[in-house]
Amino acid sequence: MSVDDSARFFDAIAGRYDRVYALPAAESRRRMIRILSELPPAPVRVLDLGVGPGRELTALLDRGYEPTGLDVSPRMLAICARRARRIPLVLANFWQPPLPFADATFGAAIALHGTLAHPPNEATVSGLVHELGRVIVRGGRFLAEVPTVAWLEAASSVPPTDERRITRTGTHTCVFEDGVARTSIETRLLEASQWRETFSPLWEARLEALSPLEWLIVAERL
Repeated sequence: MSVDDSARFFDAIAGRYDRVYALPAAESRRRMIRILSELPPAPVRVLDLGVGPGRELTALLDRGYEPTGLDVSPRMLAICARRARRIPLVLANFWQPPLPFADATFGAAIALHGTLAHPPNEATVSGLVHELGRVIVRGGRFLAEVPTVAWLEAASSVPPTDERRITRTGTHTCVFEDGVARTSIETRLLEASQWRETFSPLWEARLEALSPLEWLIVAERL
């Protein structure tokens, strides 16, 4: 998967994202409460990877955090930029290091809503974790919501529709197709042991169940 593939997919679904892909508002609020409980005390700068339309920004700003949004999709960033309270927005692909920030710029980073489910390969996950270790201060935190391999089992068993189709391509991979936008993206999932190995030795990481199909990764920069 190239940067163009990823940008093309998220550009294509940007206008429908909140309506079709986002969690219900009540579930989003519940999860943000959990995320906020794990972040370092405000005020700190928070890097929001895959910020998309910026659904989580209100909660961060209300708590006194200083978010910066990064996304590969120009259309997603354009939607995010229309929010009432403006934040710094950066167009970049976080799977292609280096991240466009100086060392120790942020006190924390987040990657919510399955943002990390589409790496080009496993090596790029390690590269991202290393780069986050560079731009986040020691003692800072990285929080991510990631689907489990069980999600792939469940999703690939759902009958396809005109709107969505998931085709399994391996033990940990599938292709997700949006029939309305006529675009697709590869999904690649890691086992719990792979996530823990990826974060060592720069980070101390733990995985908690958000649901039977998702984990919350909470990692502290050592």
